[in-house]
Amino acid sequence: MKIIQSKLRKCFLFFLIIPFLIQPFMISLNNNFYVSEDYNTLHLSEEIKDTKQWINNSNFDSQDLWTATETGDSSDVASNILDGEAKFIVLGEKRIFNNISGTPSNSSSQKWIAMKESELSVLPDNTGLDEYGFWADNEYSESVDQSRNNPIIHWKRNVTMPVDMSDYVITATDLSAIFNATADINLETPSDTLSDPGGAYAAEYDHARFFISVSDLEQIENYELAYNQTVDLGIGNWGRTGRGGQNNVTDTEMTPLEDDDLAFFLSRVLSRDNRNFTLTLGIDIYCEDNYGGLEIDTWYSLRIKSCNLSFSYDKIINQFTKVFLNQACEKISDISEYPVEVNSAILNFYYKIDQEWPSNSSPNSKLGVLINNNKIPEEISLDSATTSYQEAKVGGFEVSNLITDDVNVSLELNLADEFILANNITISIDNVSLIVSYTIFEPNPRIDRIDYSWLIYTLAIGVAVLITTFTLYQTYFKYPPLVRKVRKLRKKVRKGKKAKPLSLRKRQELITDNYMEHIKKAKLEFLERKDMKQNSVKEKGG
Repeated sequence: MKIIQSKLRKCFLFFLIIPFLIQPFMISLNNNFYVSEDYNTLHLSEEIKDTKQWINNSNFDSQDLWTATETGDSSDVASNILDGEAKFIVLGEKRIFNNISGTPSNSSSQKWIAMKESELSVLPDNTGLDEYGFWADNEYSESVDQSRNNPIIHWKRNVTMPVDMSDYVITATDLSAIFNATADINLETPSDTLSDPGGAYAAEYDHARFFISVSDLEQIENYELAYNQTVDLGIGNWGRTGRGGQNNVTDTEMTPLEDDDLAFFLSRVLSRDNRNFTLTLGIDIYCEDNYGGLEIDTWYSLRIKSCNLSFSYDKIINQFTKVFLNQACEKISDISEYPVEVNSAILNFYYKIDQEWPSNSSPNSKLGVLINNNKIPEEISLDSATTSYQEAKVGGFEVSNLITDDVNVSLELNLADEFILANNITISIDNVSLIVSYTIFEPNPRIDRIDYSWLIYTLAIGVAVLITTFTLYQTYFKYPPLVRKVRKLRKKVRKGKKAKPLSLRKRQELITDNYMEHIKKAKLEFLERKDMKQNSVKEKGG
């Protein structure tokens, strides 16, 4: 019995292992078929040639599919899509500063502050601001205070520019100022005859200097922009003491620097603070000691009536600023599941400019195209652009060597020079095309792959069912019901589980019951035959 059970176990294990042995073979067979099929497809293919416009929204009917990017100074350029055109805009600008004009006042927009030139300097006797401008008066009496021979008054105003001046260049300036003065003839001038028993002499003579200067807020750099120094104010021979009468200088303009120098000094102070500078209006009184004895110099009125400062400044376009319009096009591999070969790719577009390009200041600026971030070697110089649309290149640019599976197109405006621009310039682009000719290699004839996986799964399921059936038969169904009950009971008893008692009949009882069953069947058959005979006799007698 044990030998039979051992053989059954081996048979069971054999059938259990078979599916695992067969499955790798079937999978390998299926894969080999596919590999063989692919191999044959490469050698038996049909070439399908076609040509396609690869750019979408090539006429800029909307903003769709195009994105803009900038590098460098983004405040110098802009781009948009409008009226069926793509536009690159170079953002030039001209501004004018004219916030200082007319008679000085202390209105809300003009705050002038009177102050000493330095801690060591002295102020005139009286100073002020009225409807006619700034004024000062002074009398130098050597017998009272010899240290007051050089009083100076400054009126300062801090100015804030509306933009960062590091991005602009001052291109034109205008400065004017008017002053007048009244003094006594007791001043010593070059035209006077100086005489005194105690001795008389002169080097600079008595004079007043009216000036305008500019500086940074910290006064690190300070430059005089305009001035006028009196020569004959107080002309007239008079002794060294007392007052002899008035002499005046009527309204007179200060003398400004040349425009280029004005622009240079304004730019210098704005280079320290790109938005702020200080303007100073001043009167510097000088009383020279012309005699051995004491003297008097009298200044009745020194006045700055008006000041006008204006300048224009244009925008700086920074070198290597660029603006792009980009489109990520369909991939080459997206058009077919089969191999695709690009035969040719021709790119072209039309462009124009709204005004002549400033080629003298920017000769190297160009339009260009990039494919997959690789620039086409041929670029278009902006000085060749006209106000009418023209083709970028007759016949277009051949760019197939730049195309991989990806097709990313960028239109570029490259500002390769630093230059000054007073107004906007717009370059327009339209009708962008990328005509790609390609070949698709498809199987010929086209054979659909047969999927054999269903066969593998069917065989695996069949083997599993067979093993299950065989196992159930060997372990259960091949035994008679009574034997199965006994085996089940024995199993429970072996495991110590409770089991209902199984009643079994003796062999003699089973034989007797079986014999009696056969007697009953024989007796029944005899009675049935007897009835059939009686019925037959009755039918014949009748």
